[in-house]
Amino acid sequence: MDDATPTPRDLPPEAKGNSKWHDTTHAVWKRSSLSREDSSAVVEVAEFDDGYRAVRDGKHPEKGTLFFTPAEWEAFVLGAKDGEFDIPEEYLTAEEAAIQRGEVPVTAVVAPGSPGAEQAPEGEDRGREDRDGGAAAG
Repeated sequence: MDDATPTPRDLPPEAKGNSKWHDTTHAVWKRSSLSREDSSAVVEVAEFDDGYRAVRDGKHPEKGTLFFTPAEWEAFVLGAKDGEFDIPEEYLTAEEAAIQRGEVPVTAVVAPGSPGAEQAPEGEDRGREDRDGGAAAG
């Protein structure tokens, strides 16, 4: 047996039978500028060259990753822009209501610990995520 033959690495559980799965080892994860470290969960989004997206809880990435086709992501973004997922304002603080109404600017920033996180200052626009709904929800 040839010892130089590489062995395929074990795929994570979410990859098995999932045609949408992408390797996230070198993914650049972005999160909303509104995400706060004191939140119970922080949504992070990664975009791949083929338009697929991956979404995870940035505070607990070990819990798994959801993958979306370009069409699924577009449907989600359009629904969010149309208010499909809005929370009734009576349940929101004044600040949350202003954010939901679009009165507070939201940008996507490279998540701490993501490849390239140290390449640009925090808060600098590093992609189109803030314009197409990439990590604008936090």
